[in-house]
Amino acid sequence: MATRDRQLREALAHRKKSMDAEYSHWEPHFRELREWVSPSRGRFNAGEKRTDPSINKRILDSTATMALRTLRAGLMSGVTSPSRPWFRLGLRGPDSEESHAVKSWLYEVQRRMYEIMRGSNIYRTLDTCYGDLGLYGTFCGMVVPDYEDVLRGHHFQVGSYRIAEDGSGRVIAMQREMQMPVRSIVETWGIENVSDRIKREWDRGDYYAIHTVCHSVEKRADADPRALKASRKPWASVYWEKAGESADEFLQIGGHAVKPLVAPRWDAVEGEAWSSSSPGMVALGDVRSLQVMQQEKAIAVQKMHNPPLIGSGITARDTARNIPGGVTLVNVADLRTSGLRPIYEVKPDIQGLLLDIQDTQRRVDAAFYRDLFQMAAISLEGRSQITAREIAERHEEKLMALGPVLESLDHELLQPLIEGCFAFMQDADILPPAPDDIVGAPIKVEYVSMLAQAQKAVGVGAIERTVGFAGSMAQLDPEAVSMLDTEAIIREFADQVGPPPNMLRSPEEMEARRKASQQAAQQAQMVEAAQPLAGAAKLIAETQALGVDALQRGMPL
Repeated sequence: MATRDRQLREALAHRKKSMDAEYSHWEPHFRELREWVSPSRGRFNAGEKRTDPSINKRILDSTATMALRTLRAGLMSGVTSPSRPWFRLGLRGPDSEESHAVKSWLYEVQRRMYEIMRGSNIYRTLDTCYGDLGLYGTFCGMVVPDYEDVLRGHHFQVGSYRIAEDGSGRVIAMQREMQMPVRSIVETWGIENVSDRIKREWDRGDYYAIHTVCHSVEKRADADPRALKASRKPWASVYWEKAGESADEFLQIGGHAVKPLVAPRWDAVEGEAWSSSSPGMVALGDVRSLQVMQQEKAIAVQKMHNPPLIGSGITARDTARNIPGGVTLVNVADLRTSGLRPIYEVKPDIQGLLLDIQDTQRRVDAAFYRDLFQMAAISLEGRSQITAREIAERHEEKLMALGPVLESLDHELLQPLIEGCFAFMQDADILPPAPDDIVGAPIKVEYVSMLAQAQKAVGVGAIERTVGFAGSMAQLDPEAVSMLDTEAIIREFADQVGPPPNMLRSPEEMEARRKASQQAAQQAQMVEAAQPLAGAAKLIAETQALGVDALQRGMPL
């Protein structure tokens, strides 16, 4: 057993070395992003403290910081809003028919999933996720079962973890280091599983001595999907002390049946575990320039209001003090008149500098998609009027630019989150009883968030233009409108904009209504055709009742 554990530690160390080699290329870039945009995000050293006075000394212009805040809030409300539905469950397959019982069961399942997510910390984890994605391009966290809240999310700060992917480009391994006091280590894993060093500190009451605990999550190659033991489940979760006395000691060797890792990336590139781009990376050059320009503007304004002066003095100074408010003393003979006066006339081009700053700020806002989430910030390019159609077209263009990012979020963040929540609910036995016709059927997830619906609505323009063109052609040829299948158009339009499903009748109901209309029309035709015959029959009956054979007598009745 000891030999096996020692081999595991060696394998984990080898994996960590490979991860560190890839991460080392990104760390200097991540440090720059933190310094220039958001000094409170990321932890690159174990002993870092947020009270360091050197933090936030580079930022003079907060455009990037506020743009990141807008992007973070926009993704939160547009992709996974806690206040409105953002996913819908259905059956997978083109031939899948959802009965009323199946639809009711799926609706109840998703309702319970929403309640569980609201009662947990998932939405706080997602909010942090969007901030890291916008700044660093990569986020890593875990979604694990919880005895109180069914599921719980954990987010890791950039710099504290390393990731690796498989040949398919999926993140399947993570290692991180965390600082924990003795008390937390003992309470989490038990006194019997800790090292002798921690036991000694616990016995003498040194509860708050800090130790480094390592954590690894990785997909097992020899896993058994049906295994009940945690050490054989598909996803391994291993904890150990970094400074442990023995190389074969572990705090815990566990596992997960469902992938616990969530590691979305803004722009995934084949062969690289970390995102190759992010809004923060794109805007970094302009962010640096903004700080320099704001500093130059401040100096120019200071020199205008408090210019450097020159005046008579007893002794001459070797150098001139040309800072705002600086005074340079010279001999009386060097001045025509005594007293103080400006060294030179200060007339900086403040207006030109302001225009340059505003142009750079617009580029930073565009890099963070701020104009997408704040439509009031649309550039009118010097125009006093802009049509609603043009605004809609610009909005569609920006949504199309954000499309690949949303696709990545669906596969690397939302899908694992929903699958994990469903599996944890199943293990906790809080799912409603499933109908018989859904047993064994695959369940699909459809995203109905604001941004997902907005992207679908891009296709609405093609429908509207087609219908409008057909209407204009009908003025030349009335038969042109007959080419349109109105029912198919309405269903496609509704599928794009995503209204509630109960707004439209099902195809079966429409077919029944058409048959009923046809039958009603046929009955009306039969009644109309039978009216002359009914009149004649009535006439014959009346003459027979009078006992007069009008036909034989040849007299009119």
